[in-house]
Amino acid sequence: MFGLLFGLGYGFTQRLVDLRWQEDSSRPPAFRMKAPSGGVSLEELRRRHGDKGKTLPADLERLARDQREAREKQEAAKREEAARLEDAQRAEKERVESERRRLDAFDSPPEPTAAEPARRDDPLMLTPPTPELPPPEPFNAQREFTPPDQPPAEATPSQP
Repeated sequence: MFGLLFGLGYGFTQRLVDLRWQEDSSRPPAFRMKAPSGGVSLEELRRRHGDKGKTLPADLERLARDQREAREKQEAAKREEAARLEDAQRAEKERVESERRRLDAFDSPPEPTAAEPARRDDPLMLTPPTPELPPPEPFNAQREFTPPDQPPAEATPSQP
């Protein structure tokens, strides 16, 4: 409570001191403009270059035209890309179709022509029949295996 009363007293005192009780009341208030600390003021720039208070109107028509032209360029590029892609697909399809026709021509037997005489099989050119072989014998593990004859171990090598 004491702080509130002290603050109010200080505020009233400050306002009374700021009021000018003298006859010199035509002076500007204390919040007058101060001299700039550096640089060039706006008024000085206006005096140098003339006070042309024109606004800078945006050329909305030009901006809209530029946007429209950019959009049209993008659409034209998309159409061109689509046409190029379609041409490439068509060329690939034609290539595959011609390859298929070529392979079909190889797969189908040649049609005999009327001028070509019918060939008879030459009996000498035929392969002879394969001889019939007896059926294989099953492997019998109980059959005794005899190794081929070997020279006796007592034989000494001949010396020169």
